[in-house]
Amino acid sequence: MKNYSWHSMQEDDLPQIEKILLQTYPTLPEDIACARERLRLFPDGCYVLRSDGSDRIFGYVVSHPWQDLNVPPLSSLLRSLPISPEVYFIHDIALLPDVQGIGAAKAILAQLSQVARRHYIKKFALVAMPMAESFWQSRGFRIVDKEAIRTTC
Repeated sequence: MKNYSWHSMQEDDLPQIEKILLQTYPTLPEDIACARERLRLFPDGCYVLRSDGSDRIFGYVVSHPWQDLNVPPLSSLLRSLPISPEVYFIHDIALLPDVQGIGAAKAILAQLSQVARRHYIKKFALVAMPMAESFWQSRGFRIVDKEAIRTTC
């Protein structure tokens, strides 16, 4: 990940994050209010990828403690986080094409693992796009019953 590093997300990063969101997920646009709310609720789980010495953002991750298999619907506000979370949920990770394959995802997963441990959470969860399933499986994630997840959405 030479010349790039992950930094804590700030409120003034949200306009750049929205552009990346629209570019990387054009068919699943999510209201930027979701990222804003998650940043407010759990800033420890929100990061941006920057080129060293630059303000330009090349990717972001939004994550937070959550309830097992109770996946929040896309573009929904949480209002609060659970008192006794069961999983550490990766809500969204997006990388611009020019930084895919440099190890940014591996680096942020290591960082998020530390965050989860600090909060005594031992399991991760996420919802992957079909084209990303093999990526996540190669990082230790496994597919759970898709029907069980669908019924919670």
